[in-house]
Amino acid sequence: MNNIKIKNNYLIFLLIGIYLVSRYFLYDYFQIKADPNVLKPGWHVLELEFLNKDLFNSILHLHSQPPLWNLIIGISSKTVSGDLINTSILLNFFNYLLTIGTIIFTYKILLEFKIKKKLSFFIILILIIFNPNVIFYENITIYNHILSFLLTNLFWLIIKFFKTKNKIYELFLYLNICTQSLIWAGMHPLILIFFFIVISFQKKSFINFGSLYFFLVFLISISPMIKNKIIFNKFSNSTWLGINLASTLNNLDDKMCSYQIIYPDSYEKYKLKYNREINHPVARIQSGHAYRNSVSQIILSDICLSKSLKKIKETPLKYLEGRFVAAIVSHTKFAFEHIYMRPQNFNFNNYFYNEGYLKIFKQLLIISYMIFFYYYFINKCFKQNENRKEFILIFLTYIFCNIVSHLFNGYEHERFMYQFHILHVILICDIFSKILKFVKK
Repeated sequence: MNNIKIKNNYLIFLLIGIYLVSRYFLYDYFQIKADPNVLKPGWHVLELEFLNKDLFNSILHLHSQPPLWNLIIGISSKTVSGDLINTSILLNFFNYLLTIGTIIFTYKILLEFKIKKKLSFFIILILIIFNPNVIFYENITIYNHILSFLLTNLFWLIIKFFKTKNKIYELFLYLNICTQSLIWAGMHPLILIFFFIVISFQKKSFINFGSLYFFLVFLISISPMIKNKIIFNKFSNSTWLGINLASTLNNLDDKMCSYQIIYPDSYEKYKLKYNREINHPVARIQSGHAYRNSVSQIILSDICLSKSLKKIKETPLKYLEGRFVAAIVSHTKFAFEHIYMRPQNFNFNNYFYNEGYLKIFKQLLIISYMIFFYYYFINKCFKQNENRKEFILIFLTYIFCNIVSHLFNGYEHERFMYQFHILHVILICDIFSKILKFVKK
């Protein structure tokens, strides 16, 4: 029996083997690896000292974003006694394991779509194992790579549920979305409600065992909001909303809406407005990148939100025009063109797109591909086919997250778009599958 399983899945084992060898050479020979300085602390990372010495209370007093990514970093840090370099190495290897998981689930998804095994093998080899985007994100310590794995797994769970109606796939589906919502504020718990409604219509029942499980998972997904309300008197899974929104308004010429601002009396303002006494240093720190989780940022975000909404109300068309332009620009970039952090010794992007005409050609090529990408999936959603419901669910999730990231964040859209890498794999695989069928005729 085991020999049959190995024989049927030998291509997966071969892909994993090639992946491990390739990453050994990239890591050891080319020295492409995560930069430890990203964790010192990073844009989304608390001080390792706090995470290592007081993990529970540090996570409890994290209000700027959902807690799970910092919890993973904290556990990694405690595992290696708080050593910065070893924490970075551990997270780097964790990302490698996530890529292996992505390879396995991508292969399974392609088989569900009746793609030939050998074609699946070569597509995964090119679009995952030797893809610069994947190499880039698995070598930076930010949460987008884990979200890419989870979204790949989510698509597989959606396919299996609609195919089998098995409760286990429904349960893991809810758990998957919940996990994403605990990592990234853009994967809002509203998406969980949307999936529950769709699945309940599919089962023609809203009251069942699955609905009980959904309710429990939904409570977990909104637990950071409840926690923030209790501790900070702010019902939100991320208190950066106002600051992020202000970043979308380039014409909001106001230095008061900048991440760099720290008000000397911000804590007194916070106490007066929210009637809360906060003593933990994670929420009081006023230096380094970690100050972005200070309560001063809650006050700053409130100011930015008020000013931003006022500006949008005054010139709504100008705001939408700016967001549309931002969307166009983000659709002319490779995912590895993220500028705020980079792996060590990753120089792939320097070779071919920095020159003027070559850069324009690259942008036209990518946006042409993205136009076809949208046409392909919209067609899949409207055209009657075996997997229409699955495509509708995953594509609407992609659209929702894309709209949220562009409307409420002024930059870094390329890393949010990377998370849905599985959709590009399916598209390319389908194209090559049709080409091969045409050639055989």
